[in-house]
Amino acid sequence: MQIARENSGLSSSSKTKAIAGLVVDEFLLSNSITDASVSVDELQSSEDMLSELCKQILLTAMDKSDKQRIMVAGLLSSLCVRGALQTSNVEAGLELFLKRLQDLMLDVPKANDYAVDLIAHLVEDKTVPETFLDSVPSLAGPEIGVQILEGVKGQLKLPLQVTVLKGQAKSVFAEYFVAGDLDEALRRLEELHAGRAGHVVVKALIVSAAERKSRECEMASVLLSAMTKVYGSEHLFEGFIRLLRSVDDLALDTPAMASILTNFIARAIVDDVLPPCFFSLVPGKLVTTGRGKEIQCGVRALLELQGSSRIMNVWGSGAKQTMEELRESVRMLVDEYFVSGDVGEAVGCVRELGAPHYGHHIIKSLIYKAVESGEEQVRKSIVLVKALLAGDVLDHLQLTTGMMRAVQALPDLSLDVPDAAKRLRMVADLLAFEQLASPAFESAVQIRARQAARGPRLDAGNVEEKAREVVEEFLLSDSSREVSDMLQELAAPEEVLAQLALHVLLAAMDKTERERAALAGLLSSLCVRGALEASSVEAGAEVLLRRLGD
Repeated sequence: MQIARENSGLSSSSKTKAIAGLVVDEFLLSNSITDASVSVDELQSSEDMLSELCKQILLTAMDKSDKQRIMVAGLLSSLCVRGALQTSNVEAGLELFLKRLQDLMLDVPKANDYAVDLIAHLVEDKTVPETFLDSVPSLAGPEIGVQILEGVKGQLKLPLQVTVLKGQAKSVFAEYFVAGDLDEALRRLEELHAGRAGHVVVKALIVSAAERKSRECEMASVLLSAMTKVYGSEHLFEGFIRLLRSVDDLALDTPAMASILTNFIARAIVDDVLPPCFFSLVPGKLVTTGRGKEIQCGVRALLELQGSSRIMNVWGSGAKQTMEELRESVRMLVDEYFVSGDVGEAVGCVRELGAPHYGHHIIKSLIYKAVESGEEQVRKSIVLVKALLAGDVLDHLQLTTGMMRAVQALPDLSLDVPDAAKRLRMVADLLAFEQLASPAFESAVQIRARQAARGPRLDAGNVEEKAREVVEEFLLSDSSREVSDMLQELAAPEEVLAQLALHVLLAAMDKTERERAALAGLLSSLCVRGALEASSVEAGAEVLLRRLGD
């Protein structure tokens, strides 16, 4: 009780003011929320005293820099998360602070502007309810209160620092989940300079992974362990406490959130990201009832009943496979199926892979092998595809993506299998016959197969056909990236690309209004991606306008 002893000779009000100053200064110096939390816990103060302490902390922030004031707002939120304060203490302290604001402005003319920043961040962080804003005019006075209210509402309409950081972090994680580049993800996280808000990044990582599959959860656990190089243990600890605090809200979008968070915490303890005594440091109210209690019991059961090696595989063996291992597993699965013809066994093997994100490659490998092997195997491939879709092991999007990638690989395959294009068209026909694909999809595959069989070239002789192909593929897949990749591979001269833009615009004339708007967006996107020059689109549009005039 060092802080309390140092101020034992002061009056109650002066003592609280001195303690607030010491807590804030110590926090700004050490950036340790644990020390600040311990200092407040040691006070063993009444609710009224804690509310007074919050008021004094807010008053202390008035003579700090802009950055430090935001840190003080974060300090109050973190003390609530740690259980050293209740949100009701902060709300009551804020009321006392606002009642003094008019007098405070005599010494700190910009106190009302500073109050806007503090309140906006406390509301954004859900430490203070948004309904509190209704009482601001009566607390601070009609004129100043209305100014503060308008300022806070204006800030809340803008992306605050924590919101921007969350968005930037999610962008890093989305790329990491696709590329799997751990070092690049860590480098980009370091560049965010999250500082005291590292807990925001930790929480965003787990929420992002929970919205995906087991593979991404495994990748998130690996990244979380590596993030100890970027963020301190306090950031990681607080990130998990905030997840426990908001688990009920998160479960509205992710019903399995409790079991997912159970796995993450158990894995983090085994990985030394969290201490073994983690739950003894968590505020009791978070884990005594409901999902919090379920998570605590689940983690303890995993740690007591499962060995560390089992917990390291908590996301499933398929989630830990590298891309090379997955490819080899798929190759062996496909080869075995064409030898045995056992559909049930093949479906079970695909399910056991635990890698639904890789479904498109399974389709591509299956079709590729069938095209290599002959018409009988083509028919067998359709039987398996039908079973995979019927069993909800794969979906139609993965079928579409896998087929398109098989078509893109056709030029190389045709070097070894002269009838490859014919057999691939047979696959498309059978898929349409079994009602596994639409006639539009069949048509798109037929066009791509004919083009791929001829080889990747674009000239004045086939530009109109290529434009139809671009239009049909885009309207089918809604992916400008795939169209961009295809055009960039063709490396056609600019005058031919101008003709292509013209024929895309002409093709749009007999489409619906929504499709025309989508195709206009496609041309803009292709320019952004570098597949077309803006001058090519402009030249094509000029020709179109002249034709319309005629």
